[in-house]
Amino acid sequence: MTIDAAPVHHLELVPLGERAWRLCDHAPATHPDDDGVLIAYVEQLPGGAYETVWVYRGPRVDTYASLEEVLVAATRRLAPMVGTDSKPVPIPHRAPLSFR
Repeated sequence: MTIDAAPVHHLELVPLGERAWRLCDHAPATHPDDDGVLIAYVEQLPGGAYETVWVYRGPRVDTYASLEEVLVAATRRLAPMVGTDSKPVPIPHRAPLSFR
């Protein structure tokens, strides 16, 4: 199963067994023979839910009801950080305590 998440991402679930997959991102800029960037390992649990062990952007384990939810979560994980052009909000400071 593959999905084009954005112009720069091409997600693919590569089967590892009957109920296990490797989720990879095949960005168009990568070499055609490249296996892509590993995003997560996905396994279908006996109850039907999908346990996802994220590799990209730090280790984490989440459970989803469907493979579609896994792909949506991966798309969000790959989305660039939203930047703003505004200045940071200054933190109010108190004057230092004086000792007597």
